[in-house]
Amino acid sequence: MANHSKGGIVILYYIQNEIEMLESALVHLDEELEILPHGSLRCTSSNGTDQFFINGDYVSKKQIRRVTEIVQRQYDEKLKIVIKERLEILKKLEYSYTSRELENCFEKLCKARQKLIQPFFKTVEEKIHSFLEEEYEPGKFDEDNITEFITLKGERVRSKSELLISDHLNRYEVPYRYEKPIELQDRHKTVICRPDFTVMNRRTGKIFLHEHLGRMDDEDYVSANMRKLELYEKNGYLLGENLIVTHETSKAPLNVKVLDMYIKTYFI
Repeated sequence: MANHSKGGIVILYYIQNEIEMLESALVHLDEELEILPHGSLRCTSSNGTDQFFINGDYVSKKQIRRVTEIVQRQYDEKLKIVIKERLEILKKLEYSYTSRELENCFEKLCKARQKLIQPFFKTVEEKIHSFLEEEYEPGKFDEDNITEFITLKGERVRSKSELLISDHLNRYEVPYRYEKPIELQDRHKTVICRPDFTVMNRRTGKIFLHEHLGRMDDEDYVSANMRKLELYEKNGYLLGENLIVTHETSKAPLNVKVLDMYIKTYFI
């Protein structure tokens, strides 16, 4: 998937949701059309009363159910055509948003030509380099907290689980930044938030936020983090799209197999 602005990500999210909804509607229509009867229906009105003819034969009120089924079939058939046309358009849009056509205009040139061009869009390699080189003030640690968890990159993190996540990202050579600050809009003010990990897909350059919720059996902790997740959503960071959440409790630690699944699905 190509790298997008938050606005583009939201558009893509809605396109994919619309595709999913329309494909589900097609399945429902096909199931309904299998049982609805065929027939030619003509409607007239006499003295303000609707009259129906099926295949030329008048239908009495006692047979109105058959009229209803034929009308429903005609509607379903027309709707099915429109849905297929819309799906075709949406899938082209989805491809446009997820392809690398913009980047390929530069990346598929020979090296000699690339040296002479100032590309409008960065290559993935350039994005990764800029991402890893960006400077920011690291988050502060409580002075009373003497426990130190140091990652393979030499970073200090706040828990064993964050250490595990960091080292797994390193093992898969996934670019990430720890507690990198981002600006979010909360009603009429700007707030600074530090996601646990800001991760870049090493193949596409797409940015993800990864929050690890490490105390899900703590009611106050859960409440505070639900507010944080709501704030992410309001700012275009959507769960499963560009926001990843892992979790654990005191009795159910972080599942390493699940962590690996997330990394392989979203980050490489």
